[in-house]
Amino acid sequence: MTIEKQLSGRTHEVEWSGIRIMFALADEIRDVVNLGIGQPDFDTPEFIRDAAKLALDEGYTRYPPAKGFVDLRQAIAAKLKRENNIIADPASDIYVAVGAMQVIFNTCLHLLNKGDEVIVVDPGYDYYSQIRLFGGVPVTVPAHESNRFKVDPADIEAAITNKTKMMIINTPSNPTGAIFGEEILREIARMALEHDLIVLSDEPYEHILFDGHRHISIGSFEGMAERTISAYTLSKSYAMTGWRVGYTVAPPEIVDEMEKLMEHMVSGVTAVAQRAALSAIEAPRDCVREMVATYDKRRRIVYEGLNAVDGIKCLKPESTFYAFPNIKSLGLSSWDLAKYLLKEHKVAVVPGSIFGKAGEGYVRLSFAASIEQLQEGIARIERGVKALKT
Repeated sequence: MTIEKQLSGRTHEVEWSGIRIMFALADEIRDVVNLGIGQPDFDTPEFIRDAAKLALDEGYTRYPPAKGFVDLRQAIAAKLKRENNIIADPASDIYVAVGAMQVIFNTCLHLLNKGDEVIVVDPGYDYYSQIRLFGGVPVTVPAHESNRFKVDPADIEAAITNKTKMMIINTPSNPTGAIFGEEILREIARMALEHDLIVLSDEPYEHILFDGHRHISIGSFEGMAERTISAYTLSKSYAMTGWRVGYTVAPPEIVDEMEKLMEHMVSGVTAVAQRAALSAIEAPRDCVREMVATYDKRRRIVYEGLNAVDGIKCLKPESTFYAFPNIKSLGLSSWDLAKYLLKEHKVAVVPGSIFGKAGEGYVRLSFAASIEQLQEGIARIERGVKALKT
């Protein structure tokens, strides 16, 4: 028997993440400066770790409620009201998930039928595999560097057809660091209401903002609560990527479906992780502000360093911990440049084409790394670019 022939066509056709492919290549090379990693380099704050230790001592080692502990959902509801201007019933509108990624996956599973179209911004986070896995059709709308990678609502409206079911927006944006302001979001909300569309709002970087920018949740607008699924995570704000805990606020009918599926899949988010999440959400955000201040210093180093390299242009990111420099004048595709820098100069970046066709001609760098690593990485990039021109 050939096992490959027995594999489900659904999962067999799902592509490996391009980011993971780059990481696999980097793992084969010694002394690489890795500027491709999309996670904080900080340890989880001590008070959160202490809450997890206390939870173990208090016996939180059994199956948790599939929807999440009641007190955690209540704390999430208070946070949503306080920070996102969203009013949510913790009993019916909130669901604790294995990170925001599970919210995205479950949303596609619960909503998409074969042929349903889903509008996504390009360049943007790779939602394509989840959409296609459940029979959906990704429809890309470009976000241009000339507009600081902010999507033009007119382009979204032009992409809407009678097959469109959902729009996915990610602000603050991975990989570009762009923020969609209130005017853009209100136009997207108008289209959702006029065309009876669902909006999946992916908001993992809601707290990592610079230069006075503010985050707005589209689910807070009038009429949007009943058609918005908002995905949040503690991974980025609190340096908790390994804890795998996030949450969603969504219409009760969708939350019910997600809870039912959770029972069948993993029986709930790890109890200890939920208790740690509760301590994070209820505490003042001093630790988050400290991390963001450090990211801001690093952002300036990356922005100035990249723009000093002949042949590279880079906008200053408004948010996240990513820079998305333009490398078009170097004459290589983003994949070829990334592989060249990795193999010849031992610095890892992520090809922009991973984030969509409009990402070609760019690479993504993470400044979730020490200042020393960033300076060394940019120095290696500069040497690599100079070598290309000789």
